[in-house]
Amino acid sequence: LFWWADAETRNVILRRFAVSREILQDAASDIFAMAAEENWQDPVSRKALQFIERRQRSRLASEEEAAKSLEDAVTGAQHGLTPEIAEEISYLSGIKPMIGARIFTDPGGEPIAVLCKATGLPKQAIRALWRGLKRSEADGAGGPSPALERVMIVYDMIAVDRAQTVLRYWNWSMTSVLTPALVRAVRNDGELTPGEYSDPEWAAMLTLSKDFDR
Repeated sequence: LFWWADAETRNVILRRFAVSREILQDAASDIFAMAAEENWQDPVSRKALQFIERRQRSRLASEEEAAKSLEDAVTGAQHGLTPEIAEEISYLSGIKPMIGARIFTDPGGEPIAVLCKATGLPKQAIRALWRGLKRSEADGAGGPSPALERVMIVYDMIAVDRAQTVLRYWNWSMTSVLTPALVRAVRNDGELTPGEYSDPEWAAMLTLSKDFDR
């Protein structure tokens, strides 16, 4: 629903859906320690803990000496957000590149605020990404862009923990069902028939179809 909603409805969704995970984090604190000792080997527990852990940025990316910091990648993006930079930002942010592409191509811009808040980026990062996407920072009269101001308000409105909940749900819900067969179905030239797919599969196809050149 979020991806097709207007600005007002999006604000309502973010206020109601973005919930705190503190209770789950406290309850699973001993499991985090056990998983870390085992180097996160168990795939089931790793997936579950990834959804509620406090860290949003990619652990693997932070361990690679040659990798840029997320801040550096965003700074570079303001001169032009290329597909390569968008993929790098997605990787450093702990989300799949196709979700990053969906966030950056969203016409409303609110997902950019969610991404920045969830990853601990400062408010200026929104403006850098906005500029890199060649979006207007001012209206016709020379005043601030209403769209950019609206996105800034979303950034201020949502807490880090709640922004992480939203971002991880997007990442999980839209990629967990994307099997190779489903990707081929999205890319083919025929009409997509709802009855052939589950509700999660159908939602993922509708949301990501633009990113597969549909």
